[in-house]
Amino acid sequence: MKIARVIVTKTCTTRIKQGHLWVFENEIKAIEGSYNNGDVVNVVDSQGRFICKGYINDLSKINVRVLSFNDENIDRAFFQRKIDDALKYRISLGYQMDDSFRLVFSEGDLLPGLIVDKYGDVLSIQILTLGMERWKSDIVNILIDLIHPETIIERSDVEIRKKEGLEPAKGFLWGKEKEKIVVSLDGIKFEVDLMEGHKTGFYLDQQENRQIIEPYVKEKKVLDCFSYTGAFALYAVEYGAQEAIALEDSGKVMEGLKRNISLNGFDHVIKTEKGDAFQWLRAKYKSGERFDCIILDPPSFVKEKGARGGALRGYKDINLMALKLLNDGGYLITSSCSQNISPAQFLDTICDAASDAGCLLQLVENRSQSRDHPILLSMPQTHYLKFVIVRKLSRNYPISPPLVGGD
Repeated sequence: MKIARVIVTKTCTTRIKQGHLWVFENEIKAIEGSYNNGDVVNVVDSQGRFICKGYINDLSKINVRVLSFNDENIDRAFFQRKIDDALKYRISLGYQMDDSFRLVFSEGDLLPGLIVDKYGDVLSIQILTLGMERWKSDIVNILIDLIHPETIIERSDVEIRKKEGLEPAKGFLWGKEKEKIVVSLDGIKFEVDLMEGHKTGFYLDQQENRQIIEPYVKEKKVLDCFSYTGAFALYAVEYGAQEAIALEDSGKVMEGLKRNISLNGFDHVIKTEKGDAFQWLRAKYKSGERFDCIILDPPSFVKEKGARGGALRGYKDINLMALKLLNDGGYLITSSCSQNISPAQFLDTICDAASDAGCLLQLVENRSQSRDHPILLSMPQTHYLKFVIVRKLSRNYPISPPLVGGD
């Protein structure tokens, strides 16, 4: 059967050839042949020359998402090669088959619309697009053959599917029905709520960032805001923090947070508090309480480009309050997972907050998501997580004798 051809503009042709994976609705000049939404199509330039293959959905503003830059068959064997390549990449980085990691990261692994997270012997998949939904049964069977999991669940319970003409969906797809499991990361135990937890149950994208915080939390008084599972607070105590407060606003999440603290025997070191982070920080500042290290890992403040201005104000406000609560010489560990805010914009926002707080900042670490969430350089959208560590300095930096004398 002859597949439809999508003729795109010159600008789109250039961008796709540079490695971008999206064709927007206003970049399509014409479509030759018939198709159903979700079908694979050929994308060609105005002279009819082949550019790429992708799946089409005219219900979405992103009309075509690229699957291959080669004129090849898109079939089960194609998806098996791509998923196998994604696994081999993780194994080459040192991940073990019994570890927890992101196995497939959508566009980052050239499989737009598909996310697969691995929690020990459980796989949690998220399908975001109609084009990938068409291949769900094949993808499940490939994962069974490749990974041999005990359980595969679906966590496609996201509103973005409605833009594709799909309803949110979740449930068990294969194997034993497990709603909660306990996984171990770097020797720290976490309960993962597979069916009700955020995203697919846990934030794996911060895993490598948690591993590097020891110098900034050791023997310190630490505050972990937007704590969720308590991961940063747990790592802080594991790395020698004197005490830690885990702040969380959700009562339901708080139950899991407390279980994680108890699982690791840290009840005597980590104190949990419930409250809105913005209000809580202001109240603590007025009360005179201060910290040596403050960790901010909020949910995304912006879902659409139009909301970016308000989100930037939110990031500035939360970082400003944290800096005011931070002792001089202390560390602010701050993140943004808002895709529509660039790394440069995030740094500028932190700098603006420091100016209003009347302090100076030394940039200590400027990082991104863990390597199992690969960034495709031709698609800035895959670089969504910003992770910054700064050290607070007073503008009135004390004048003191040097540690080692001269003549």
